[in-house]
Amino acid sequence: MLSVGCGAGVQALAERFAKPVYAGLDTAFIGILEERGVWAEKCAACGQCVLHLYGGICPITRCAKKMMNGPCSGSREDRCEVNPDRPCAWQLIYACLKEIGQLDRLKALKKLWCEFDFNVGIVQSIHFCNAF
Repeated sequence: MLSVGCGAGVQALAERFAKPVYAGLDTAFIGILEERGVWAEKCAACGQCVLHLYGGICPITRCAKKMMNGPCSGSREDRCEVNPDRPCAWQLIYACLKEIGQLDRLKALKKLWCEFDFNVGIVQSIHFCNAF
């Protein structure tokens, strides 16, 4: 059996089927098929997921500037300042939180401190000032 999923997908198939499973690729990112032939990275596998604060939208992978604490204020008409072909992640975060009635999550982000190591590409530490 050939798996073109990530390493976890290969292992999941191996556990469920009594057949040899071969990895069809080396995972370089975790993404989702947006349309035929177009993949979008949705997860950096940082190991310190806080998607619940962002309405299920990862600012590390969706924001070109990797802004964790709010928008850069450079977006125009809901489009990213760095790459106008993509939507502004923070516009998406705001719209999603508003739709699910959790705009108060934005206040919780004031309590969130994050160091992002751009050389490694993973979140090094996330600290919460006060539990919420």
